[in-house]
Amino acid sequence: MSICEGRRSTRLALVAGVLTVCLTPRPVHAAGADVTGLWVHQTALVSADSIDRLVQEASDAGFTTLLVEMPGAPGPSARPGPQPRGRRSRAFDRVRTLLTAAHRQGLDVHAWVQTTLVATTGNLPTSRSHLIHQHPEWLMVPRALTAELARLDVHSPTYLTTLDQWARQHPDEMDGLYLSPIIPEAAADAADRLAELLTRYPFDGVHLDSAQFPSSDFDYARGAVALFRNEVAPSLTSEERRRLDGRATIDPLTYPDAFPIQWSRFRRSRVTALVARLGSVVRRQRPGARVGVSVVADPDEALGRRLQDWRAWAEVGFIDIACLRPGVETADDFERQLRSARQLAGVVELWAGIGARWLSPLETFDRIRTAHRVGIDGIMVWSYDSVTDPTQHPPGHLQQIGLALATVPTR
Repeated sequence: MSICEGRRSTRLALVAGVLTVCLTPRPVHAAGADVTGLWVHQTALVSADSIDRLVQEASDAGFTTLLVEMPGAPGPSARPGPQPRGRRSRAFDRVRTLLTAAHRQGLDVHAWVQTTLVATTGNLPTSRSHLIHQHPEWLMVPRALTAELARLDVHSPTYLTTLDQWARQHPDEMDGLYLSPIIPEAAADAADRLAELLTRYPFDGVHLDSAQFPSSDFDYARGAVALFRNEVAPSLTSEERRRLDGRATIDPLTYPDAFPIQWSRFRRSRVTALVARLGSVVRRQRPGARVGVSVVADPDEALGRRLQDWRAWAEVGFIDIACLRPGVETADDFERQLRSARQLAGVVELWAGIGARWLSPLETFDRIRTAHRVGIDGIMVWSYDSVTDPTQHPPGHLQQIGLALATVPTR
C-alpha cells in the first residue's frame, strides 16, 4: 500500500469536515480574549444552593467560564422516557439550574463531555441499558488482550470483565473503558447523544475531552481490525490477501503488524473524523457555540502515541479552542509545552490547563505567570472541587487564584 493510498481515509475525513465548517457560520471572538475558567465536576452540583455558591464564588474571583462535566454515556441513543407532569415539574435539573445562575452572572458555560471515555476504572455502570453492556463490541481493546478476547463471545460477561480487570491492573495505560472512533455505529451514537444534549441545554460551547486513543496500543478489537483489513485489502494482490487472511485466522494482529504505518494513519484519521463530526453537531445545534478540545502539548506524543492530530484540526477549522491538558510537569516543561503549542495552534485560541489540584499555591501562581508571559488566550484551572476543598488547599485559595489571574498582565 502506497503512502498516497494510505492517506486517502484521512483526506476524506478532512474534506467532509472542511465542507461542514465552510457551510456553517463560526463564532467570532476578539483576538487575545482574556478567558479564565474552572473545570467543574458533577459532584459540585448536588443542590440549588451548592450551584448558587459555585457560581457566586467563580464570579467573585473573576472567572469568565465554567467547563461543566456532563454525565457518562447512557444506552445507545437513549432518550429519557415520559414522566408524569407533576413529577417532571418537581425534578431538579442541575444543568439547567447551573446555566440559569451562570448566565445571570455573565459566565459562559461549556459542556465538558467525554469523546471516547465511557466508563471509569473500577466504576462500571450496572444498568444493563448502558452503552458498555448494550454494545461491548464498540469498546477499544488493548493489543495485550487481542488474542484472549478474540476467543470470547463479545456479549459474554467474561468479555467485559476481562477488559475491566485489565484496566484496573494498568492504570497508567487507561482510565477506564473507551469507545472506539473506528466503529461507525459508535461514532454515530456519540454524535446523537451530543445532539440530544445540545437540544436540551443552551450551552455557550462544548469541550471535548478524551478525543484520542489511550495509547497507540489500542484499538485491536475484532471489529476495528476487520475494518482496517477492508481498507487495505483492495490495494493487495489476490495472493497477498489469501496469505494474510489465512494467517489472520490464527493471529488477529496480522493486518496491523503487516502495515504499521497505514494502521497508525487509519486510526488517527478516525479520531479526526469523529472530532469533525462532533464539531459539526455543535455548530448545527448551537450556532455561535464554540468547540474546544483537550490536547496533548507535545506533537510527537499527540501524533504518535495518542493518535491525535490536533494541529490539523486547528488548521482546517474543526475546532475553535485547543486546551492543553493539565498535568504535573515541571515548571520548565510547562513553559516549553506552552511555547511549542503556541506555534502549533495557529489561528485557534490556545488555553492552558493548570492542574491546581496537584500543585502547591506557589506553583499554581507560577504557572499563571508563565501562561501570561507566553501569550496564552485562556487559562483553565483544575478544578473548582479541589481548590475549594479545605483538606487539599488553604482557605481562600480560589480567590487567591482569581487575584493572580487579574493582577498579572496578559501581554
